[in-house]
Amino acid sequence: MPRRHHDEFTHVVLRAITFQLGHRFLTLAHDGQLADGLRGAWHRAGASLPEADRLPPTGLSALYAERGSLEAAVVVLPQPMRTGEAYLVCGTRIADPFLGPSDPDFFLLEADSTVRGPRTVRRTRLARWTRDGRRLELGEGPLPEVGALLDAIARVMAIGT
Repeated sequence: MPRRHHDEFTHVVLRAITFQLGHRFLTLAHDGQLADGLRGAWHRAGASLPEADRLPPTGLSALYAERGSLEAAVVVLPQPMRTGEAYLVCGTRIADPFLGPSDPDFFLLEADSTVRGPRTVRRTRLARWTRDGRRLELGEGPLPEVGALLDAIARVMAIGT
């Protein structure tokens, strides 16, 4: 089971922030202003939790990246310690030359594991949340690195989900 603070921040708070801010989510990341706001949101998300469930925002950061026509605001989360906790979250969009930029999509790369014979093997899982609240499982994910995640998202967006 994921730790409650990590899980609620990722799947509830950060997802809501991404969809509510829309294109401004990417603008804030581009301008270097997203991380401070997210650290405040992390603390607010933990404020209603029992003291023992609260986690520090160690490692929580944000950056802006582009891959061709793909724009991404990448959020690096505190190090996952359990299956189901996210390494990285991306608010992404593709700039359409006819329609212009769209609101961001919400992708996440989570810690996962699988049993192979007598061993448990660590891996990652890629997922996408839709604006209407559906979670789409996209299968095994890449290494928990920004470039690898952006490449995986670009492939998913090229074929559609």
